[in-house]
Amino acid sequence: MSHEPSHSTAHMAPPPAQAEEGIRWSGVIGTGVASILIFAVATFVVYRYQDQREKFLQPVGPLPIPAQMGQAEIGIVDQVPFDITRAAQAYRKDEIERLSSWGWIDRKQGTVHMPIDRAMDLVVQEQKK
Repeated sequence: MSHEPSHSTAHMAPPPAQAEEGIRWSGVIGTGVASILIFAVATFVVYRYQDQREKFLQPVGPLPIPAQMGQAEIGIVDQVPFDITRAAQAYRKDEIERLSSWGWIDRKQGTVHMPIDRAMDLVVQEQKK
């Protein structure tokens, strides 16, 4: 170090150029107050816009509170998955029955469907030829 710090407890006044540099508290407080006022005005404008938009979208007012409110389980939470229901079993049974039987697709044109096993056998036979 080029110089030793002073251990003096006496306070020295700052140099004149530095003494003029001070915080202008009136400017800081004025900026804070102006910011709060701008925020308040913007909040009011947005509130009014939202209120008018709500009245435009719901002219008769909000919908009534559903009777299900407050219950432990509502809507799809209490429903069983599709693959467990009887509808899935019936659908699967119908599809298996269709794949394993003969039937008409279009009677006028004479188009029929055949069991899938028979159709696969015919395809294999055609490929061998």
